[in-house]
Amino acid sequence: MTRIGPLHELNDTWRYALLGGALSIPFTVASYWQSGSEMSLSAVFFAAIVAGYLAKQRGLQSSPVGFRAGVVGSVPALWIVWDLLTAATALSGSTWFVVGGSLAVALFTLMFLGLVVSFSALFGALGGRLGGWIAERSGGGRRPAASH
Repeated sequence: MTRIGPLHELNDTWRYALLGGALSIPFTVASYWQSGSEMSLSAVFFAAIVAGYLAKQRGLQSSPVGFRAGVVGSVPALWIVWDLLTAATALSGSTWFVVGGSLAVALFTLMFLGLVVSFSALFGALGGRLGGWIAERSGGGRRPAASH
């Protein structure tokens, strides 16, 4: 079977991570859209469980798959970053106030984005590990053949 497209060049760990991360994005976006101020990362955790389970069934380590799925699943945080940066452009007043406020918002935004990506990656790694554990317990994980 011939593989066509850029995904055939990715290793299996990234394929499952992209699957899990992409699976979580619509649910994460919906959680932010409904609340307008909160973004739940529970979808990242549950999608990483699925990705970890599938990865473990293929003989891969599930934690790295979950970690990467968490990083991919953190993409909706860019929406919040956009909201923060657009709020910074609405600052008015003296020049020093606008420059200082804009720099403070930019610094806060970078720290916020780092925290969200870190937490998402952590939740993803934990979800991936749980998914791998479930695959092992259900007999789905590949195990080395027993020698006689």
